[in-house]
Amino acid sequence: MTDTGLDPATLPLQTAAPDASVYPFTQTFPATLAPEVLWAEFTRALTNSPDAVLWANDVSFIRALRPPLAAGVVLAERLAVGGPELHYRLLRFEPPRLLEYASLRGHPLACSAVVTVERTASGSTLLWRGEYRGSEPQLANLKRLHAVFFGEFARRVRQLEATAATAG
Repeated sequence: MTDTGLDPATLPLQTAAPDASVYPFTQTFPATLAPEVLWAEFTRALTNSPDAVLWANDVSFIRALRPPLAAGVVLAERLAVGGPELHYRLLRFEPPRLLEYASLRGHPLACSAVVTVERTASGSTLLWRGEYRGSEPQLANLKRLHAVFFGEFARRVRQLEATAATAG
């Protein structure tokens, strides 16, 4: 439930103001892991990030409100520094290779993103691509947050690789 008592599953997608600025982003995370392993750990993080290696829990926490993950499921994120719970809906969920999500009404920014996991010659690559729309100050804050989050996410991919290498 949101702070207003509304069920987030009933919220429409967030729309941007006509004069909103756009922040497109693309993050690529190559890994020596099999794509199925990378996908499984990424989706474990979305289900409940404290139970997973990949999510940057020192930046934010995320969880599925009503698992299991599927198209239509709402994800709830809370920044580690506090603040309101932010909601996203999975628009597409195509295991083990693709998911798409978008922010719901009440989120301060309109956003949408696609995450794919592809097989490569050396293992796999997770590609996270999307865009946020909002005011310049909001996007400047988000860019700083993204730099920290994605830097930690990359470190956790390396950590997952090291764990898999020692286990195998």
